[in-house]
Amino acid sequence: MFLSRVEINPHLSKTMWTLASPQRMHAIVAASFPSAQDAEGRVLWRLDRLGPAQYILVQSSVKPDFTHLIEQLGWPQSGQQWETREYGSFLKALEEGQRWRFRLCANPTHSVKALGNGRRGKLLACGSANHQKEWLEAHAKRCGFNLTSFELIGRDLLRFQRKSEIVTLGVAVFEGTLEIESADTLRGAMMTGIGRAKAYGCGLLTLARVGE
Repeated sequence: MFLSRVEINPHLSKTMWTLASPQRMHAIVAASFPSAQDAEGRVLWRLDRLGPAQYILVQSSVKPDFTHLIEQLGWPQSGQQWETREYGSFLKALEEGQRWRFRLCANPTHSVKALGNGRRGKLLACGSANHQKEWLEAHAKRCGFNLTSFELIGRDLLRFQRKSEIVTLGVAVFEGTLEIESADTLRGAMMTGIGRAKAYGCGLLTLARVGE
């Protein structure tokens, strides 16, 4: 596994156009790998900020090549490079009882049962901030960790076109601290992503040492 980060230039019109659609971002991230088919289902990404800087953070099973991304959304004339680090050893070192700071960008949803006629239930976004927080609390146990403290630091409603349909995503960004209850379960959740809309910048959980 690899974790990569590349800074983007938010002042470019091409960057603003790309960021306006998770579908376009998905395409440019997928193009960072030798075979989009091999990468399908194994790549998680999200947009991150660190002070005034804006980044695309990518978790993948193979090393990416962000040359095209820098050419389109970065500072290619400056010789800009991206950062990639091996991530598997970090995941293997996770143990029960450890405490970490975390960040998660997610697409909290819930299912509403259909009334009769054998119809399937409908999947809806968790609309309120409280509902989104409850979603994370419910998923924490399933993903092998306990929440010791957390807050909802960002919410957005994204609408974009995918082929002939309009897709609407409710996105929530959480930060806080957690304690590992099951390292194997947490590793699995981190590798596959948490929740839905993983192709569109949701599901990537990252950890940092408490105090960082």
